[in-house]
Amino acid sequence: MQALYDFHIHTTYLKCANETMTIPAILERCASLGLKTIAITDHFNRPDVMDLHLQIKEDLRQAQSDLEIYFGVEVNVISSETGEVSINADLVEQAGFEVVIGGVHSSYHEKPDKRSIIDLQQRLMLQVIANPLIDVLVHPWWFNRLEMGPGGATEWLRDMSEIPDDYAVELGEAAVAHNTAIEANWTAVWGNGAYTDEFKEDYKQYFKRIASTGAKISMSTDAHHIDSLDGIHTLAKVLDEIGLPPQQLWRPEPRG
Repeated sequence: MQALYDFHIHTTYLKCANETMTIPAILERCASLGLKTIAITDHFNRPDVMDLHLQIKEDLRQAQSDLEIYFGVEVNVISSETGEVSINADLVEQAGFEVVIGGVHSSYHEKPDKRSIIDLQQRLMLQVIANPLIDVLVHPWWFNRLEMGPGGATEWLRDMSEIPDDYAVELGEAAVAHNTAIEANWTAVWGNGAYTDEFKEDYKQYFKRIASTGAKISMSTDAHHIDSLDGIHTLAKVLDEIGLPPQQLWRPEPRG
């Protein structure tokens, strides 16, 4: 890897992360880790949190740091039927978000219907990729601990054998067509104790197939605790293992 980036970092402002994740602490830790460029990306699930995002923006403006810092936001799919996300163009412009990352945060199932869950996830991820507001599709095939736990809708997801190989290629080709990056996420998957070693190894091969399409890959810790930022070095090793060319590492482009 020629550089270290982290384009998915949460703060304590919206309680997306714990109290360790203040702006000064994040910037200090990222600099000490050798990061060059980062994005702060707290969740935007409803318009009444806008003031908190604008406070982050102001604190970033006043911050003293040699890092290249982007003011970003993470959005969620809010309709499993249409793929609509939790922000629109007017809100992006109003806030001045420089990076918009987003994805699916639920299986939308109560029962472990494997084929229905897999096909729905793929469809929604493709819709996110095609959304002109979205720069990065976040954490493909991530599910929360309740869904992954005993009796959960995705408890069966112990490896990626149920997911068709051509789904990775389809996702990568869509990302290339729409100039959208796909996120390699440390905390959500490779550093996540809810996922088996088999799944994590399969996930490397999944990203290798995505990368074979020429799709850009966004590096991310998805940190919710200050120590989670340290995972960026292990993530870089993972991307080295799959042979990701440095030129396929995603960096933000000017919006519009």
